[in-house]
Amino acid sequence: MNWMRGVLVAIDQLGNAIAGGNPDATISARTGYFARVVDTPFKPYWQLMEKVIDFTFYPIDGPNHCFKAYLADQFEEHQEGSDLMRGLLGLIILTCCIPLSILTRVYVLIFPRVVS
Repeated sequence: MNWMRGVLVAIDQLGNAIAGGNPDATISARTGYFARVVDTPFKPYWQLMEKVIDFTFYPIDGPNHCFKAYLADQFEEHQEGSDLMRGLLGLIILTCCIPLSILTRVYVLIFPRVVS
């Protein structure tokens, strides 16, 4: 499972780099940073993207996925990107999160978490 997680993080970082972000940070960390930490005129955009991502990963990560990702990556430099790059990032997020939100929900049905 560690191997798969590493591959998924690498793909996530690649998507972030393609969309004008730091290639060493994830899309979730970038989104959490701009949605919650820094003031930007594009805050509503980032907050919408945060809601989409948080909804997608809620079944496996609980609430505040993006903010937790930012906290884990807070010492990375986060780049907001140009209008074109934010648009590309939005497309990446939406096209990936729609099917992933279904997969994360199916995953928890098949492999329910044991709460102690």
